[in-house]
Amino acid sequence: MCALLAERRVTIKSSAQIERMAVAGRLVADVLDRLGDELRPGVTTGQLDAIAEEMIRGAGAIPSFIGVPGRRAPFRHSLCISIDSEVVHGVPGPRRIREGQLVSVDAGAIVDGWHGDGARTFIVGDVPD
Repeated sequence: MCALLAERRVTIKSSAQIERMAVAGRLVADVLDRLGDELRPGVTTGQLDAIAEEMIRGAGAIPSFIGVPGRRAPFRHSLCISIDSEVVHGVPGPRRIREGQLVSVDAGAIVDGWHGDGARTFIVGDVPD
């Protein structure tokens, strides 16, 4: 057996722990639902990030991506947003979403020490074949 596999351990969670994990997951799902409503041509990825951070902090949670170590500096955003053919972990900022783009949004939140993380890909307007 591979030494790496031998070191892996599965921690069985209680029903109460699973429910606490689900609370964090529901918050992330709510954030992604709201971002889907806000996603339209002209909105910037930075505006989407601000909405997510406000929702997460407003729920008494912590955006789990903020502070993640990077090559140059810790990550400063609540979301990773990738557009079209970008693979993952796009950095939110001044880029404006355009009609016909595919936008992938990854969000994470820590609620009472439990982490929820999820991603969705949205189609903005009409996308050519």
